[in-house]
Amino acid sequence: MVQLTSNLQSPISKLGIIGYGVMGSAIGRVYPGDVIIFDKNRIEDSGYRVAGSVDELIAESDVVLLAVKPQDFKSVEVDFGDKLVISIMAGVKLADLPSRAVRVMPNLGARVGKSVNAWICSEGVLDSDKEFVREFLSSFGTEIEVENDDEIDKMTALIGSGPAYVYVFMKALTEVGKEFGFSDEDLKKILPVLVDGSLEASSGDFEDMISKVASKGGTTEAALNILGSDWGDKLKQAVIVAYERAKELGASG
Repeated sequence: MVQLTSNLQSPISKLGIIGYGVMGSAIGRVYPGDVIIFDKNRIEDSGYRVAGSVDELIAESDVVLLAVKPQDFKSVEVDFGDKLVISIMAGVKLADLPSRAVRVMPNLGARVGKSVNAWICSEGVLDSDKEFVREFLSSFGTEIEVENDDEIDKMTALIGSGPAYVYVFMKALTEVGKEFGFSDEDLKKILPVLVDGSLEASSGDFEDMISKVASKGGTTEAALNILGSDWGDKLKQAVIVAYERAKELGASG
């Protein structure tokens, strides 16, 4: 388990997390204040105090993080009072949240302090809340405030689902690396450096960078001829389908 440190400084001291799954646990680990959790599965070995009910968690928390599945939230009536609520539930629109709420789309990078966190806030959110949210989200990655629910749905498809796209790419390279006879240890050592180095060396003009690597008649050109334009087009189509699914989840509430 990666243990992160944070420079977050805030008068908000106790974070209540409803739903202690992958994202809830990742965010809980980087929060520098007290954490109390509630999960329907009663996770006792989290290292945090487990509330006996949602009402108990809300009463004892300064800010509440909603990390449950959307269908679980929509089936339960909860009174959050005047607490600041931060939701990381995919597809749940801002209008379906309490009046003092922030909707966030993080991703799995939160586990290592490198999440991309897109967010919007309701009219009931205070200026001090916004300051806290920016600092809080920056403590486990980078934050970007967007305009509306539709942009959050687009970010869901782009960066929320994004790690899976990267893992599909890495899985394919790992499999062919093994076919070439390289060990798991070697591949785990070199492939992450391949990704990091390629991005750091890039000018940002990806078409230009591709042309720099793919010299005429060379090995890279031969590989790209096999991939063709369909490879990039299919990825774009996949992201659009994920966006449409995010909208469907919101419309079904």
